[in-house]
Amino acid sequence: MDPERCLVSIVIPMRNEERYIRACLNSILANDVPHHRYEILVVDGDSTDRSREVVAQMQNEYPQIQLLRNKAGTVPPAMNIGIRAARGKYILRMDAHSEYPSDYIGNCIEELERTGAENVGGRLITKPGADSFVAKAIAYLTQNSIAVGNSKYRTGGAGRYVDTVPFGAFRREVFDRVGLFREDLTRHQDFEFNARLRHAGGKIFLSPRIYLTYYNVPNFAKFVRQAYLNGIWCARAWTRYPVCFCWRHAAPLVFAAGLLGALALGAMAKLFLWLALFGLVVYVAAASAAGVQIASKNGLRYLFITPPLMFSYHLVYGASTIAGFFGVAVERLSLLKGRASESVSGSQTDSA
Repeated sequence: MDPERCLVSIVIPMRNEERYIRACLNSILANDVPHHRYEILVVDGDSTDRSREVVAQMQNEYPQIQLLRNKAGTVPPAMNIGIRAARGKYILRMDAHSEYPSDYIGNCIEELERTGAENVGGRLITKPGADSFVAKAIAYLTQNSIAVGNSKYRTGGAGRYVDTVPFGAFRREVFDRVGLFREDLTRHQDFEFNARLRHAGGKIFLSPRIYLTYYNVPNFAKFVRQAYLNGIWCARAWTRYPVCFCWRHAAPLVFAAGLLGALALGAMAKLFLWLALFGLVVYVAAASAAGVQIASKNGLRYLFITPPLMFSYHLVYGASTIAGFFGVAVERLSLLKGRASESVSGSQTDSA
């Protein structure tokens, strides 16, 4: 591809996406932008399934697809590898778990130019990761405002400046000014980058013209695991880079800490048990309201599964955030002890 003619570089981190990557690439290739005007950089984290084989097969027909290797296996290094290799004026971060409409690339470019924002994105339309009752309930829950708070890209309300968008479209010079993605953050690196971008005076625009389809986790076990990992990495991100703190992400922490703390203190005073009960009643009422909203659109059976799903996710998310802070404290204490030990050893050597 002639770099002078390359307008857009699409970066797709991938690891074990055999089930989704072909449909993802086909949806991108069906876009209105001429093929010679963009490149697709699939950055593979040493997949153990057939993901690489699928991409390699498609490369034979579509030379604009490139397959790069990410030895680290996580998303931030994959993004940075793709950005460094990119030759386009614009860089679009796309997700292998998603599919895109035919006007997605064009709308991203037009909105970047129209708004002057440093990052633009759109609505994330969540689809179930499996054809099951639980998978469908999870997909509906992650688009409910009671469950996810003021996350406008999930709940709607486009046409405004926001704190983050899903994945994002950028001018390449943004990375020269703000830097690349933090490779020490396995998760939460996108929100941290956007927080850094906003702190530097940049704007992030949620456009009503942009949307994509995202396939969520397929079962309850992966839903809870997602909550656990999100909580752990929120704590690590906040302690390493305080600029990315967000009350929306901290709400599960407040809920879990308040509930667990009140129950623990209840052994000393019954007042705390009453406070814990009051908090639970308020939470159950909110979760039931979310269930009513989802059931009114999708069927009565979702009324009863929504509250326990929502409670499980928020409790695990909040508790794992606490665990994440504890883990950071232990790591820092070990580091301090190691430095103190080195200092003592150095003093003894000097004395000798």
